[in-house]
Amino acid sequence: MLSDKTRANVMALLGSTTFEEASVWMDEKRQDHAYDYMKPWHYINIEKGNTYIPNTDENIINQLLLKQKELSNLSALNPEQIKTDLLVLFHLVGDLHQPLHVGYGADRGGNTIEINFHGEATNLHALWDSKIIQEQKINLQDCLKMMNALSSQQIRAIQIIDVISWMNESRSYLDAVYDFSGHVVGDDYANAKKSLIERQLVYAGVRLAAMLEKYCNNISQVHIPTAIAQSTNSITPEAAADHIGETLTICGKVFGAKYLEASNGSPTLVNLGAEYPNNPFTLVIYGSDRSGFSYKPEEYLIGKFICVTGTIKLYKGKPEVIVSQAGQIQIK
Repeated sequence: MLSDKTRANVMALLGSTTFEEASVWMDEKRQDHAYDYMKPWHYINIEKGNTYIPNTDENIINQLLLKQKELSNLSALNPEQIKTDLLVLFHLVGDLHQPLHVGYGADRGGNTIEINFHGEATNLHALWDSKIIQEQKINLQDCLKMMNALSSQQIRAIQIIDVISWMNESRSYLDAVYDFSGHVVGDDYANAKKSLIERQLVYAGVRLAAMLEKYCNNISQVHIPTAIAQSTNSITPEAAADHIGETLTICGKVFGAKYLEASNGSPTLVNLGAEYPNNPFTLVIYGSDRSGFSYKPEEYLIGKFICVTGTIKLYKGKPEVIVSQAGQIQIK
């Protein structure tokens, strides 16, 4: 489903990260509190009987929409930010096709429904995330067999990129997910759900491939800004948590800023990567250094793509760089 050209382009953008590693990167980062801001990205809660209403919440739908928007203009991103967007895309497309990731807030997507499966205590969400896949020995060959049985017309229909439609499709299977009684779930249930899980895995793979074809096929046309391309130490705001104590260049979009004039030190806090409090990185300008700026940072930098160079420090669990002179910031 992925052309040789696109596959090569994506591999180049991911660097040493394999496709398999990319698909689980967000789950691995769950153990790192510096990435706690990503936790709401894995799901969306819509109560039973309700329908999706567009919003500005931190959830799987808004993140997929945002990543599509960013990847549609690769020339505005540096290589590290492109890689991070791809890592998020790899994982969230898969999550979107697991019905309980678009389930009900009342039981936290099945996480609070305790069940016993083969004598082991678990919960409904974990059962669908991995345990049925493991018990039924669902593998790549099973999924390829199912995919190869699809007609070209069916493939084209599946490939249409519409994350809202994909979400509604996944939610349509929730009745099947909850089709059991009591707290003991056995082989009959797992056997009955195997084909549905295989189908969702196949659809997720086909649709991820469609996205990668759309955004990465013409990578040769991408022009990375010169200043960024020349910086071998440029990273994204999301990656800053992995480089505490290092002096690097961090590049990303400014989502918000605030001048705390009455606070100790009168700092200006500039949020990169997302809006506060979900921003993965903060740029700090103390009041004593504001005179060195020809503009008001909290106003002028909003919405701009910038690169800031400095030593990354950790403050209350969040990476930051203290900027003492305007020259540390490059506006792209």
